[in-house]
Parts: sequence; C-alpha cells; structure tokens
Amino acid sequence: MKHRSRIPLRNNLWRLWVSGLFLLGTLAIAASPTAPPVVLHLRNGDRLTGEILKETRKALVLRSTAAGKITVPLDLIERREILGLPKAAVASRASTNSPPSVAPVTTPAVPALAKGLVPVPVPTAPPSAISARTNHSEIPGLWTGRWLPRWLTPFTTNWHGNVGLGMNLGFGTTERQTFFATANANHTWQRIINSANYNAAYGLVNEIESANRMEGLLKTEVFVDRSRKLYAYNLALGGYDAIRLIDRRLEEGVGMGYRVYERPRVVVTMELGGQYQSFNYARQEDRHLWSARISENLNWRPSDKLTLTQKFQFMPNIADVSDYRVRMDLIASFPVFKRITLSLNAVNEYESLPPRGVDNNDLQITTNVNITF
Repeated sequence: MKHRSRIPLRNNLWRLWVSGLFLLGTLAIAASPTAPPVVLHLRNGDRLTGEILKETRKALVLRSTAAGKITVPLDLIERREILGLPKAAVASRASTNSPPSVAPVTTPAVPALAKGLVPVPVPTAPPSAISARTNHSEIPGLWTGRWLPRWLTPFTTNWHGNVGLGMNLGFGTTERQTFFATANANHTWQRIINSANYNAAYGLVNEIESANRMEGLLKTEVFVDRSRKLYAYNLALGGYDAIRLIDRRLEEGVGMGYRVYERPRVVVTMELGGQYQSFNYARQEDRHLWSARISENLNWRPSDKLTLTQKFQFMPNIADVSDYRVRMDLIASFPVFKRITLSLNAVNEYESLPPRGVDNNDLQITTNVNITF
C-alpha cells in the first residue's frame, strides 16, 4: 500500500492518550451482582425482557440484550414475571404505583346498627397509591432542564452507552503508534430504538501515516407490531478513510427487520432494505450507486459478564451484481469493574471494486478500554 505522507508523532497527542487511560483507571469501581432475568408486561401491551439493575420508588433500570439499559417508570408496568420460576412462585403486582412492601389496609370497626339496617363498608385506598399519583414526576434525562419543553423529555431520557480508548504501541526496529477511539449510545422510547456509533483511528509506522479514518452511524428502529419483532429502520452513515483514498463516504438507507430468535441472553435479527452510497475518492472519479442491503445481527451473553456481538452485511450494486461490498464485525466485551469494560473488536471489509491502488480486503483488529454510562 502506498503511503501518502510522512507525519511526525506529536508529544501532545501522546500525552492526551496517556491522560485518558489514567482517567479510566481512576474511575474503576467494584462490580455489582446481576439480578435474574424478568419480563415486564407494560400497560400498553408491550413486553420488555432483561435483568433489573436498579429499582426505586418511581422507576427501575432494566438491562435488555437487544436495547441495552432502559429506565422504565413504575406506573407504566402492569406486572412482572421472573423467568425460570414456576408460576406459583412468581409474585406479580396488579399495580406498581405502590412500593414493594405495602402495609395491609385496615378499616375501623363498625358498631352494631339497628335492626333492619345493613352496614355498607367504605373502601379505603392505600396511601402509597394516592401519593404515587399526585407526587409523580418525570425521570430526569441527560439534558433535561427548565428551558426545554416537556414534549422533549422522552427523547432526552433512557440514553445509555460507552466511550472507549485504545492504542497499539511498538518501539524498536519498527516504531508504530496507533490510537483508537469509539463511542456508542442507545436510546429507547416506547416502540422506537435509536443507536449512534462513532469510531476513529490514527496511526504511524516509522513516522509514516498508516491509519487515518473516522466513521459515524445513526440508526432508528420502529416496531410495527405488538410482539416487538417486526420493525422498520432508517440508517445514515458518514466518514472518510485517507489510507483507502476515500475523502468522503455518505450512505442512507431504509428497510425492514425481524427478530427471528429472541431469548433473555440471545437475540438474532435479519434485515432487508436498500442503500444509497456516495464515494468521493482522492485519485479517481466519484461514485454514486444504489445497493441492496442484507444484514444479520447476533447478540449473545453466554455469561453474566461476557457479551458477544456479531454483524454481517452484504450490499450488492443493483445495476451490477459484480460490484458488491461485504462487512463482518465481531465484538467481545468483558467488564472488569462496574463501569469499566475491555473489548476486542474485529472488522473485516471486502470490496469487489476498490479504489485504484487499494487492496480488496481491509481487516482491522482493535482492543479498547470502555467507560459505560
């Protein structure tokens, strides 16, 4: 591969990454045990499956394999079901407005009445149920404030994700320094799931630029059935890769997806849609094409700590099937502390018609330290 320029490594960049790793180490705290998987039956008919991480008098935090961490207000939950237990041992609540333990309601004794009169009992509501309705307030989000209108509250809550840093250093006959940065965020509201992903890399080998790329992705999924299996999606992507001679890359696509297999620890989805792709190259004419998109995603949690993610995409050109792109992603993440995780990422991308002077296959393997929020 031809290198475009020789760029010296700056001391400020080195100090920035060392400071970032030191910050990750200082934020490490002990991990907390996980709860058994449960199914939350919502009042609107939807169901959420996952593990309860935290519960207060107003809301609970659920970790779902498909949607990540979700904050669910208690007044939206009709009942909950613990998986793996017999039905006789499952304690469901008719109303979750009251706290887990509610004192029994007693009525004052009714004195003996005159003959011919029938006493009429006066129903008394639990004090906790009344206070839960009158004192209920919205769960604060990331950027909620008095200056934002109330209708924006659903879009500023339930955001969860992680930010990661990584590096690959070598000193000797061959000196190499490669730095990686990743960020992922997920948002869930009713039937809508938003996910944002960002990754960047910059590296030098013997003071010659060996990596210089950046990519951002935004995807929105909207479930169209009550079972939350069939959904429509919109996907937007942008970035560049100087080593592969791509000055700018833009993509926009829509399609449908279906969860073909869903369990508390395993979720498999298939997607079919169309994708518009625009490539601005550094040394040849630009390309604009329409492609089909066939995708398969697998999320698997073989244990309480290890999470495996596998993604496959096949995008053939509609006008010329010999012009296609294939991408495979493998991600393994393991938490070492409560909010600190280690991840191993492998991305292999193949282009049948790459830019002139660039290999067909591009394999990227990175190791990152992530902070979960």
